[in-house]
Order: sequence, then C-alpha cells, then structure tokens
Amino acid sequence: MREFAVVVNDCAAPSLPGLVQLRSQNTEFGTHNFSLRIDELAAGLPRQLLDRELDWLEVLGHLFAVDIACQRGAGDVDWNRAVRAWLPVREPECWAGRRAAIESIWTDLTGDELELHFEQAVGAPEPPRMARAKFPDHDGVALLSGGQDSFTGVLQLLDSGSHPLLLSHTASGATNSAQNAVEGHLAGRSPDKLKRLKLTARKTPGQPFPAQESSQRSRTFLFLGAASVVAAVGGSGRVWLNENGIMALHLPLTSARIGSLSTHTASPPIIKRICDLASDVLAAKLELSNLLVGMTKPEVLGRAVELGARDQMQDTVSCWQIGRTREHCGVCTPCLLRRISCELHGVPDVPYAADLFEDESSLEDPRARDNLAHLISLVLDLDELPDVDLEYEYPELLSGQPVLSLAESIALHRRWGEQAARILFSHSVPSGLR
Repeated sequence: MREFAVVVNDCAAPSLPGLVQLRSQNTEFGTHNFSLRIDELAAGLPRQLLDRELDWLEVLGHLFAVDIACQRGAGDVDWNRAVRAWLPVREPECWAGRRAAIESIWTDLTGDELELHFEQAVGAPEPPRMARAKFPDHDGVALLSGGQDSFTGVLQLLDSGSHPLLLSHTASGATNSAQNAVEGHLAGRSPDKLKRLKLTARKTPGQPFPAQESSQRSRTFLFLGAASVVAAVGGSGRVWLNENGIMALHLPLTSARIGSLSTHTASPPIIKRICDLASDVLAAKLELSNLLVGMTKPEVLGRAVELGARDQMQDTVSCWQIGRTREHCGVCTPCLLRRISCELHGVPDVPYAADLFEDESSLEDPRARDNLAHLISLVLDLDELPDVDLEYEYPELLSGQPVLSLAESIALHRRWGEQAARILFSHSVPSGLR
C-alpha cells in the first residue's frame, strides 16, 4: 500500500518525508497548482454562500485534488493508498465532528485509507460574487457528465415535465466537447428554461503538479456535494445522479476486482450517506435520486431511442480513458457495455481503438483478454446460477438497497445478462471465449 501525506494551501507544516503540496490559491510559499472554481454555482442563487457552505465545497474539492495527486501503483497489490491530509477550513470545530463521516465515504469510494486534519484557514477566499440574474425557475439539479446515462436521465426529466438546472464538472477536452454537444441537444427541447452550471476542479495548466492519478474514484463526492449546495441554497432540495443500475451496483467481474477496482461512483448506499451528510452540513432536507437505477444499460439506450435521441447518442462519451486519449478504447467495461447497448438497439456509435468483438488480435493485450473473458464469465453466471449461488458469488447484489431489493437486483442483472449474451455471442471473438 502506498502512503502519502498531503498539505493543502500550506495550512500546516508537518515534518514528513515526501510531503505533497497542493494549492488552490497562491500562498507565500508558492503558486496554486489546482484550480477550484465554484463561481458559476453561486452566481444565480438567492444569497451569498455562508462559511460552512464554502468550507463544504472546498473540502470536497481539495479531497478530489488529493485523489488525483496521489498516484496508485501498478497492479492489484499497490492499487490502494493510505493518505493523511491537512485541509484548511473556516470553521475547524464544525468539521472535526464530521471528520469520520467524510473519511468513511471517501474510503468507500476510493478503497483507500484516509486520515483528515482540519486546520484554521488563513486568507480564505471570499464568497463568489452574485450575478444580477437569478437562475431560471427549476425543481432540482441534474448532473450532466457528457455520458449516455446522464443525457438520457435529463431527457426523461424534461419528458416528465421537470425543469432542472444542469451541473457539469469540466475536465478533459473530449468530455467538455461531449457536454457541450449534449447541452445543445437538450436546449432544443427546452430553450427558455435550460441552464448548465460548470464546476471546475482540475490541476492548473502550466503549473507543477505532484502526479496525475486518473482513477478519480472520489469525483462523485465532489459532484454530488456541489449539486447539493445549489439545491439547498436554491430551495429545490433535489439532486439527480442518473446511472444505469448495472454500473451503479457494478458487480466485480472477478473476485480480484473487489473494492475500488470496481467503481462505486453511483452505489445507492453511498449516495444515501452523501445525502445524509450533505443534509446535515447544509441544514437542509435533500433528496438525491437515480432515475435509471432500475434499468440496464441497454434499457437506458432503448429509452433514449423512445425519446427521440437515437442519432444523438454518438455525441456522448463513456470510456474511462477518454480524458487521456480522446478516443474510446473499446476495452474497458464502460466501452463494452456501450457497444453492446448500441448494437442491441441499432444506435449509431463511436469508433473504438480496439475491436474485441471481431478482431482476435486485439486479445494480445492481456487487459483486453481479461476484460472480455471476465465479462463473458459473469454473463454466463447470470444465466446459469440459481439465485442463492448468485448471492454467494456476488454479494454486491445487496448494494442496490435501499432503492432496489435483492430480488429486484437479481432480476435486473439477469435481464442484462440475457441482453449482453445476445450481442456478445453473435460475434466471433466472444463466441470463441465462451
């Protein structure tokens, strides 16, 4: 396990070897190397943000910075990290009592150990300036990542008569392009009401940064926490994070992928804990919902087709590597699920760097072979194993609660297994690995 000690904005000076220095503002010791911009979130709210709300946003933003500054090792053994972090806050006494809850959520998202120390902030930024125009009337905040699921979720909200604010986390060029494209498609359906807010949290271009860890397992904590502030202060009290149920529960393809090797970014129990913590911190009754948790990825694409977005799905992004390569790898789990879903519904898709379905030479990459073989093994288990054996082999089926019962989770996955098998075994390479 790799060990890290991180200090943010020079708020403490522990005498430790290899100390990681992160700065979201200039200090007397150095220039900022992490950009955290929350001004768009606050501009149209009915009042300025209070110290506790600013602290909440900065704590989550700084923890995201910690996540991407502490590089994981190669392979399963060195994947997890032990992190000690010193964070500046305006109200240290407030955060000391919530330290354990924050550590626990971050640990369950990342799979890492976290020890937090809250220090009195010196020279903390002032609240963002208010704009003259208020945000449009809205009944909640919907996360818009640039992916197929969040796009379909907003389409469904608009179709049901809701009028949400949209919130995006600006990141790589490819992701930003997808978010802009999706926003354009949505604006055509709600031109007078739709508004997208942008949250910036990334390393500062041109400045030295400790490392660049791409897994970013804690991103959901920041994303939902920021949306919760807008929902709490703006008065709607509602946040939508829309992710298909297969990726939300995300059964590990093998026992070697337990923990954060399988993402928990939309895990219902973790989402509920974030909601409870945000409600406590922000003194507001909040509701964080996932409209798509009961649907498989192919069912989400089918819903998008029903809503008239068949030809717009190719403008979205799914790949875990899209921020680094600007193309879909064709190898990672999101790429495989995307391809299966698009083929099942005849939806125009993106090109993939590797064709794991028809090009046998693509399996020369060990990761590609493992991913496809393990996916096929899971699909066969979902078809062949009785319920009691599925529960034993995949206890993560229980993680649908409190929104999905165990029976509903099993039924969801059996549907997906049948849908995936229909596409996988119509192709030569997966058929050969069956």
